[in-house]
Amino acid sequence: MTKTVTGTYESANQIKNVRNDLIAIGIPQEQIYVDEENQQIKVMIADETKPEIEDIFKQHDASSTNVTTS
Repeated sequence: MTKTVTGTYESANQIKNVRNDLIAIGIPQEQIYVDEENQQIKVMIADETKPEIEDIFKQHDASSTNVTTS
């Protein structure tokens, strides 16, 4: 089952840093989507990687985090 973790941020710089950290831990770039208009970053992941993604989102002060299942 695939989950999408979405983090909302106050600045584009935060999103850039989150994206870099996600790539650094091995998340493939094609699984990362940046929505500049809504100041969000979305990551499509397997269940077992969700806590690590959420930790990165929190480290960069996400104003909100949402997880959906598809």
